Amino acid sequence: MKPNRYIWLILFFLATPLSAESLLWQINKDSLKPSYIFGTMHSEDQRVLNLIPSISERFKTADNVAFEVLMDMPTMTKSANAMFILGNKTLDKIVDTELFAQIVKALQPYKIPSHMVKYFKPWAVMLILNMPPSKTGKFLDLQLYKQAQDLKLPTHGLETVDEQLAVFEVMSIKDQVFLLKESLKTSPDILEQMLKLYLQGDLNALLKLSHTDDAIMKDLYKRLIDDRNLKMLKRMEKLLQKGNAFIAIGALHLPGKKGVLQLLKQRAYIVKAIH
Repeated sequence: MKPNRYIWLILFFLATPLSAESLLWQINKDSLKPSYIFGTMHSEDQRVLNLIPSISERFKTADNVAFEVLMDMPTMTKSANAMFILGNKTLDKIVDTELFAQIVKALQPYKIPSHMVKYFKPWAVMLILNMPPSKTGKFLDLQLYKQAQDLKLPTHGLETVDEQLAVFEVMSIKDQVFLLKESLKTSPDILEQMLKLYLQGDLNALLKLSHTDDAIMKDLYKRLIDDRNLKMLKRMEKLLQKGNAFIAIGALHLPGKKGVLQLLKQRAYIVKAIH
């Protein structure tokens, strides 16, 4: 598997695998009311946004709803601000002239003014390039969060924005630039391929495509997926113990030996595919 495809996959969402051809899973234990875990995709594609009734109904009737982070204004602002370089060592001084020119050109579809590009951290450019240019700003996870707010459902974050940002901030500049270079190779057809697998609910296929032998990629995957799975699981269990919770997290967090579904099974939860 080529590195650039690997980066795209793990950033777009976020073994003895379960039969993971489902996006919605029922979680049962003892006499607790069933809870549900839904694998999301950071996409504004209409096929993704049109939730099937079985998913939407369970979401609307939940007693508690949890996301990776709360997508309120302070969180979104903090996340956006963290993408910019502080100090004089701007991106045009971190990378060579040729690479910087490639970056400026690659960011044009994202409507980022050329004079602003140099103020982005390498990892921030990497993230931007591994997402399709936004047309509406109505991504699935954000849409769900806003619906929860409109329905006045109690909402919870399984992580803080600082914890999420730390995944990238601890990376060396050298590794950030390496991943940025790989991101410049990302092919548009990868989006449709991954989108197709997501709509099919084929989590095992998504997991298979995430495998790589590259050391930098493996380290990123561990911190971005495996380590966060353990942290989010610990926090979501408090809601699962209350019953009737709806947990919405990136689809790639669900499958695999170290995925949330398998970790729940190890803790004596009954995990059942719904749709």
